[in-house]
Amino acid sequence: MEMTTKITSKGQVTIPVAVRRKLGVKAGERVVFVFNRSGEVAFRRAVPAVGSSRGVLAGKVNGKVATLEEVRQAAAEGAARRGGA
Repeated sequence: MEMTTKITSKGQVTIPVAVRRKLGVKAGERVVFVFNRSGEVAFRRAVPAVGSSRGVLAGKVNGKVATLEEVRQAAAEGAARRGGA
């Protein structure tokens, strides 16, 4: 599938609804642009920085080191509470 959009005088583009739905992005969320070796560019939904997950595990680990799966689960729950997943 191929879609076309226009660049504004401020260098902005509107991401078509079908693309936003496919990526699961909403207004205010970030995307990442990735360049490949041939000079083409793709973009994807940005993964939140580690710092933005501060406090996600509060009360979840009960004084013990969390497993990777526990960290993933807690992060998913925190993102769902913020409407990000």
